[in-house]
Amino acid sequence: MHETFNLFSAISLAIFIEAMPFLVVGALFSSIIEVFVSTQRIIRLVPRNIAGGLLLGIGSGFVLPTCECGVVPIVRRLINKGVPPYIAIAYMLAAPIVNPVVLASTYIAFRGSIPMVFARIALAIIVAAIVALIARQLVSVVRPVKHSGHHHTDEHEHHFHHHDHSNESLIQKIIATLRHAAVEFMDMGKYLILGAIIAGAFKTFLPVDTMAYFSNNLALSIAGMMILAILLSVCSEADAFVAASFVGFPAAAQLAFIGIGPMIDLKLIGMYGLAFKRAMVITLLIVPFVIIYFTTLLIGSFDLLSI
Repeated sequence: MHETFNLFSAISLAIFIEAMPFLVVGALFSSIIEVFVSTQRIIRLVPRNIAGGLLLGIGSGFVLPTCECGVVPIVRRLINKGVPPYIAIAYMLAAPIVNPVVLASTYIAFRGSIPMVFARIALAIIVAAIVALIARQLVSVVRPVKHSGHHHTDEHEHHFHHHDHSNESLIQKIIATLRHAAVEFMDMGKYLILGAIIAGAFKTFLPVDTMAYFSNNLALSIAGMMILAILLSVCSEADAFVAASFVGFPAAAQLAFIGIGPMIDLKLIGMYGLAFKRAMVITLLIVPFVIIYFTTLLIGSFDLLSI
């Protein structure tokens, strides 16, 4: 029993230690963007055609890193300032996945697997584009809720996202960045700890026969990993390390885990409900799940990640 507990502790700690540096970098980059990048500059870049709008929304995710924890209030503010909802939605779904910090963590977590990195990018782009196009049709119901009636909504604005830093001095901005990064790291860190503990428990205490049953059934393993990702709510900077720890599972199931987690999890479901109207919330919860499940099932069926 003592050896089993030691194994559980070692696995959980290893996952946390591997992922923690990326969590720190991710929180810092996200805070720099929040404090130093003006939303007005982004609004001036908005193109008039749909293709250009999608390119801006998804492309911004590559250069403006942010975690899924903080992107919802940013998107709500952008829409209120005049950014077309479909562009903001595309950014919201793509940015937590395609940004350089997350891609680097994915590359390292999966031991230099280029196919896994590109598959994650492709999956994010496909889902973001489709949901954004649906959002464009739902423009009359996509507008963020002006007032939720809940006192804790301000806290859900995620740290300092509702603050205006444009008139602050450089020193004040640096201090605000560090404060923002510290709070964001602490907030994301608790989910990483929980994810590492549960992943360690699965690998240590779950009977081998049960793990083998799931890992040998592609459809079941994908569904199981997607549900686990939603429940664990691990931030995108660290989720690849949790997914990669399930070494006996198909690569497609691991891809499903890191695909769905940044788009749907327990904390995001609550934030979606506060920020968007019903039709948009339903779209955000159903469409990504369906697309990711069947896409990864197709990828796994043809073993495309081993090419």
